[in-house]
Amino acid sequence: MWQVVLYVSPATLALFLTATVGLCLAGARWLARDSDRASRTARALLLLWAGITLVATVAPTQPLGTGGHAIAWIPGEGMWQSSGHSGAGLFAEERDMIVRLQIANAAMFTPLAALLLFSFPSLGITSAVLSCLLASATIEATQFLMAAGRTVDIDDLLFNTLGGAIGALIARLSRYAVRVHAPAGRHRA
Repeated sequence: MWQVVLYVSPATLALFLTATVGLCLAGARWLARDSDRASRTARALLLLWAGITLVATVAPTQPLGTGGHAIAWIPGEGMWQSSGHSGAGLFAEERDMIVRLQIANAAMFTPLAALLLFSFPSLGITSAVLSCLLASATIEATQFLMAAGRTVDIDDLLFNTLGGAIGALIARLSRYAVRVHAPAGRHRA
């Protein structure tokens, strides 16, 4: 997954968020017209996205049991550690890569929460965000148990959950916008 961070920039982030809003608006319109089919399609996409997320986050980077059990419990700790050079802190390039990684973590969970809300239209924002938190905690626990070259990091948990909150808000606001702009007498999302 780390290669994705090389493509994280203000332009790609703006494109991602614009696409997310556009797709959520389209999904909300579809949900308003054909709730059953839209929900079934969203569930299939949710399973696909969850599978991609699992592969990206749990695939070992070295043989099982050979990586130790590193845990970073202090939020933001990686941003301020010394990288072994004389002087305090990280080089600007190292800090930039960490910021990009956390943005990528948030972006990975944004579609997950949005798809949850389109898959199960009666689900609330809080439930979707808590589901993302639980999924992220499960991923981190799996990484710890596998000891296969991945570090368990509280920042991953926080940014994955933040991404879920962003996705849930975009999905819910999209459904609200479609409902407000629906012609009188039409089925509403």
